[in-house]
Amino acid sequence: MKTSNILLSVAAVAALALTGCGSDSSTPAPAASATPAPAASATPTTACTVPSSTTLSGDITTCTKLTADKTWILDGLVAVKNTTLKIEAGTTIVGKDGTGDNTSYMIIDKGAKILAEGTAAKPIIFTSKIAHDGGKAAWGQWGGLTIIGKAGNPQVKAYEVNSAYTPASSDMADNSGVLKYVEILNSGITMETDKEVNGLSLVAVGSGTTIENITVNKSDDDCIELWGGTVNLSNITLSECSDDHFDIDDGYSGTVKNLKITQTTGNAGIEMSGTTAATFDGLEITQTKSNKEGGIYFKKDGIGGHFKNATIIDNSSDGAGAIHSRGSAAVDTISFENVKLEGTSGDNKFTNDDEGGSATAIEAKFDAGQGNTK
Repeated sequence: MKTSNILLSVAAVAALALTGCGSDSSTPAPAASATPAPAASATPTTACTVPSSTTLSGDITTCTKLTADKTWILDGLVAVKNTTLKIEAGTTIVGKDGTGDNTSYMIIDKGAKILAEGTAAKPIIFTSKIAHDGGKAAWGQWGGLTIIGKAGNPQVKAYEVNSAYTPASSDMADNSGVLKYVEILNSGITMETDKEVNGLSLVAVGSGTTIENITVNKSDDDCIELWGGTVNLSNITLSECSDDHFDIDDGYSGTVKNLKITQTTGNAGIEMSGTTAATFDGLEITQTKSNKEGGIYFKKDGIGGHFKNATIIDNSSDGAGAIHSRGSAAVDTISFENVKLEGTSGDNKFTNDDEGGSATAIEAKFDAGQGNTK
């Protein structure tokens, strides 16, 4: 791992040692006096430090702020540990190109927080240095953003890309911070076979975390993947990813509201594996081209899921229908309400993998639900 280029002045280091990113509550109360003491002023706080170099690498271990007046460059792995990273609205962060140990990506480790609150007018943008410098935007030009939390379960293991980072399972309401109006572009790196950095990776992230108004485009694997966790997501827009656009694994149990997938590349619109039964409310999937695996893919045994107010438009005749299945789904944990299956595909709406699946039972649940059409 590279030595951090983030330098603090001696004065700032001393201040952080006393107060960290918050207030100092260790000062003892004054002794009682016959003469009333003047009203106490607000407890002083220490501002997060703006790095002196715009190139970031290695560990961030003190409260740090990235400002919108500069373009920040990720050079290799940048890991935020036991502190807070604040990112101003309108800030651009670019990842240098490279693979393997030279992959540029960011991890927010368990116990740390990211406060990235963009706005509709001033989104926070993560992209590749290649594209930012005027080159052609494409898959796989840098890694991506990973958040690791404390809302795991026995299914969730160490982060598959870097096993030095392990989630905990101590707090289902864990708070890893805020992502609002964030765009993640031109990302995704394969580190080893079946070990890829996605656009946005969420490992055991808890429900105290806020993730809203997120765009992921052109990731050379999944746009977003979640392993376990209870975090809720809303207003998510995904497109042009090379594998699955939204992938949930290992018992993820949150709610995803207003997920829009426009699929012209890749495999499944939504892939689900592990003992998982998340809720999707307000879902739109439009597949014009797909290699396999359908609009919603119930992968392997034990998969459930609840789908409300959804439209799945399958215009891709790839052998996999709008709802595709492999293995024995947990049918008792599947429900559909106000779901429309549309499109010009010649495939059946409900299909099984070549190794078999639960399409018939899932279709029966669909037919039994209210307001569904196919």
